[in-house]
Order: sequence, then structure tokens, then C-alpha cells
Amino acid sequence: MRHVTLCCLALGFPLAAVAADSSPKTAETGAIQVAGEFFLLENGPGKGVQGTPHVAFGKAMYLVVWREGWHGKGGSARVFAARVSPDGKVLDPQGIEVAPCRVGVQERPRVAFGGGVFLVVWQDFRNGKDYDVWAARVSPQGKVLDASPIPVAVAPRTQVLPETASDGERFLVVWQGLQREETSYRGFAASIDAEGKAGATVETGAAPQPKIAWNGKRYLVGYGSQTVFTLMLDPEGRPLGRTPRGNPALSSTKAAVFSLSAVPGGGWLIVGHRSPPDPWGWGGPGAMRAALLNSDGQLENQDAVKEPAGVQQRLPGWLDLGKEKTPGATWPWGETASAWTGTHWLVVWQRQHLCGEKLTNFENCDLIAARLDGFHSLDEAGLPVAVSAAEERRPGLAFDGAGHLLCVYEKYQDGVSRIAARILTER
Repeated sequence: MRHVTLCCLALGFPLAAVAADSSPKTAETGAIQVAGEFFLLENGPGKGVQGTPHVAFGKAMYLVVWREGWHGKGGSARVFAARVSPDGKVLDPQGIEVAPCRVGVQERPRVAFGGGVFLVVWQDFRNGKDYDVWAARVSPQGKVLDASPIPVAVAPRTQVLPETASDGERFLVVWQGLQREETSYRGFAASIDAEGKAGATVETGAAPQPKIAWNGKRYLVGYGSQTVFTLMLDPEGRPLGRTPRGNPALSSTKAAVFSLSAVPGGGWLIVGHRSPPDPWGWGGPGAMRAALLNSDGQLENQDAVKEPAGVQQRLPGWLDLGKEKTPGATWPWGETASAWTGTHWLVVWQRQHLCGEKLTNFENCDLIAARLDGFHSLDEAGLPVAVSAAEERRPGLAFDGAGHLLCVYEKYQDGVSRIAARILTER
């Protein structure tokens, strides 16, 4: 497999000039290598409409999941999956339909590995009235183990945005939902064992936008809209500790879009964007920022929630900075992914380019990475993962335990959205 070095942009070249195609150029300085781009399912039933990929590693392979097809009004999107070998070979070129359904929409799948199987969870509109949360297990051989999907949250009203993680044997699923006449979401959780049996639903208080990660000892859930809060959960989903609201970990004007990952036996990393561009500059500079929590869930870098007033320069936990308001200037914004590699975190994020009359719109989204020592970036200028004239967005990331990661993402070009991937290898 052809590799090109993931190089540092500190050489002084503007990002837009790094590559005309989707592969970063080779340079003498570098931290990891990025393999050539490949696609998961070229001619699927979604007819060129694919999105929201996610990935997990287990039993010497990755399982990638995504939405296949249109998910808007009148859509019939389905959840698909494919196994990928550590060297980047797609083992299921026709894809695996996880839970065939004749009606409604299935979307936003997430996946984790534990107890010898993969668990896929998603939000489902098959009842035609509101969303529910369903799940299905997939074996390392690529077989769907549940003839009928597992009902995780199917009560009246809407249940959406499921996330899942595993303690190695069982899974814990978190989501947000509405009950009765409520207008504000509440957080819930339920365990699922490797045999597909779901436990009782537990209210966690972790909403909106819950994310979850297991650090080898306990689960931590992150959630929030303006500020990201964190809360410890036991394996059944019951909250631990005495803080009903949780502990603040990352403050932002738009912090709900964030990622959460863990170190086995250690702490957790939260990564999220800061402020969108505005015509007046009141929101301050854009930034992609990291917050580090120790194994007790305590925040290591306090500036993540207590920025100095009027700050314009990069703070220690800032991975990327959007400051200039000129046509084509870059601005970090949107979804992120992170994974622990055994020595440090690797983070992948979206870097947009400014456009529009007031330079508040985005175009040409690229994917950039950095290694982190704690919450400090080792690659302050950012490392290009997928930079081209196409839109590369919504990254997912998983580590194989042996120096390789699979980065999956949406690639949108010429009216077609496909799920693309690259193998990243530590040097």
C-alpha cells in the first residue's frame, strides 16, 4: 500500500496549497504516515448518498458503520457496515446491511467492540411517528447475529443520538430522549451484554449530546450545549458522585460538537470547537480545543473552562486557531475524532475555509490531525490527513493496538457523498 508522510505545515506553506488531490505531499519532517484513500462501498443502494461514519477495532479488524441513503423526508436510509483489515483491505466490498427494514429511516450509527462481538446502535424512524434507539450485534466474521434488532429505547416520544462503549465484556448505551409532554431532553442509559440482552433503562441526567468512553475502570459521559459537562457512570449506567449537573470540562459558545476518548487505566480527552466566525468579531477567534481529565475525572487544564477575557492567542489546550477574516482563511469548526495510541492521543478535526460576503460561511472542509502530549499539541501547525478540493468531513478514528489507526470520513464532491478511509501509521 502506497504511503505518504503526514507532514507538518510549519514549513510555511498555506494549507490550500498543500495538495491538489486528496493526499498530503511528502516532506522530510513527519510523525505518522497516511496511506492512500479508499472507499467502503462504491455502488451501494444509497445511490451516492452516504454519511455519518463511525469505526471500532476488535479481533484483528475494524468495523466501519455508516448511513446508506437519503435520510430526509421520504427517505429510506439504512445502516450499513463493512470490515476492514489492519492494512486497509475492505473485507465486505458489497457492505453488510445491519438491520433490514422496509419502512422509515435508520441513521447515525455508532459501534463498539466487546465480549467478542461488535455492537451497532442507531436512531430509527420505522414507526413513522418518532425516533427510537435500536441495536444489533455483528460478529468478527461479518455476520449479523440478531435476526430482529434489539430494542434499546422504544418508548413513546423521541429517543435519539445514541452512543456506545464497552468495558470489554458488556456495552453501555447512552442517548437523549423526551417523555410525555416534555420539551427538554433528558439523558438515559442501558447496558447490553454480549448475548444481546438489554438491561433496564436508567436516567443519567447527561443530556443533551451525550458521548461515552470507558477507561478500563469506569465510564465517563460527556454532554452539554454551551458547556461540556462530565459525569461518571457505573456499568449499569447509574451516575456516580454527588454532582447532579456534572463537572464542567470545556466551555464554548458552540461546544456541543465534541468527541470523547479514553486511555486504558488512565484519563479522558474531550475535543471541541470554540466560536463560529461572526461579522463583528464578538465571538473571538475560532479554535479547536482539548480538555484533559485524569483517571478520577478531574480537569487538568483549567483554562478549558476559564479562558481569560478577550483572549486572542493560542492557549495550551488549543490545537488550531482561526483568527484571520480574509477570503480562504482557515477556521477550525465541526466534528472531531480522537484515539489513544499507547503513547499519546491522535486527534483529527475539521478545518474549514471562509467565504461569503461577510466571511462567515464555510467551504472546502479539510481534515487535519495532531498528536497530543496530555492536552499540549506536538504538531501546532496541524498535520494534513485529507486536503483536497472536495469536502472531507465528519471523521471517525480507531486504533488497532499495533501502531495503526483507521480514519473514516465523508467525502462530498460533485453532488456525491461517499465514505472514504485512510490507514494512519505511527513512524
